[in-house]
Amino acid sequence: MTCCLLRRPVLHSRTPTSPLFIQYRSLRLPPIQTLNPKALTESDFRDVSGKNFLCSAGHSFHYSHIKSKTRISFPDKTMGFLHYWTHSDLPATAGQVRFRLTSANDPSLFESGSDLLKPDGTPWAIPLAKLLKLRGNGSGFVQTLLNDGLVSKDLIRSKCFHLYEKLRLHDNSLLVESPADVSPVSLPRSTLKIYTVSSNEVARVRLYFDDQSWVENLKLAEPGKRVHAHARLHVSGNSLPALQVVRIFTPSGAQLDSSWPSIRSVACLGRHDKAFQSWSLQTTK
Repeated sequence: MTCCLLRRPVLHSRTPTSPLFIQYRSLRLPPIQTLNPKALTESDFRDVSGKNFLCSAGHSFHYSHIKSKTRISFPDKTMGFLHYWTHSDLPATAGQVRFRLTSANDPSLFESGSDLLKPDGTPWAIPLAKLLKLRGNGSGFVQTLLNDGLVSKDLIRSKCFHLYEKLRLHDNSLLVESPADVSPVSLPRSTLKIYTVSSNEVARVRLYFDDQSWVENLKLAEPGKRVHAHARLHVSGNSLPALQVVRIFTPSGAQLDSSWPSIRSVACLGRHDKAFQSWSLQTTK
C-alpha cells in the first residue's frame, strides 16, 4: 500500500499597521517643503517614533545621548512638523529648527501642539549655526529657510557665523556681540562658557554659579531636569559677572514673565582678559 503524506498549508498572519505607519514609515517621503509654521502642508509631517535618527535634507540628526556616547532613540509618538523657531528677545543668529508634536498630519494642529523636549526637559533643537556648518555638504535646510524668507543671505554671511567657523566653536556655543544681547540658556546649571566679541577681539569666559534651588522651589523644573530660559550677562564694576534672567519658558512653551533673581557667579575664569574687559566697559557707557 502506498501512503501519501499531505502537507498542511502554512498560514501567514499579517500584523495590522496603522495608516500613519504605512504612509510615513513604509513609503519614500517627499522632501520637506517649508519650515514656516504658517505654510506647512500634510507632506511636511514626519513620524520618527523609536528611530535612532531623523533623516532629512541629506543629513541625520539624533535625539539625545547618555554621557556623550550612548545615543537615545526618539520617544514614542514623536510625530509632527519640523519648524523654524526664533524669539524677539534673541538676535537673529540664535534661530533654530524644532520639532512640533501633533497627533496627526493636519497643519491646523500646530498651534495646539508643543515642541519635542530632550530628556533633561529642554527643547530639542538644531541651531542655525549647525545647519550652516552642514551647508557645505549640501544642507537643504538652509536653502529652505532662504526660500521661506526666514533667514537672509546677509545673516548667514554675518560676522557672528564667520567667528563660529574661524574659532571652530561648538554649535551651541554662546557668542555675545553686545552687552545688551540676550542668550538662550537652561537652568539650573553650575557653569556656563560664553564668548564675548569686542571689535576684532574675542574673549572666552567661564562662569561658575551660586545655588539656583529657586528654580525647583518655584516648580519651574522637575527634580533633575532643566527649564529653558533667556538671560543676559550682567557686569558691574569689579563685581563678578552675573546672569540676569529675562524670561522663562514652561515645558509646554508658555512664557513666564516676572522679575527673576539674578544668578550670581562665585568664580569667573577669563574675566581679567583684556578683550573681556574691553567688552565689559561697554556696559558702563
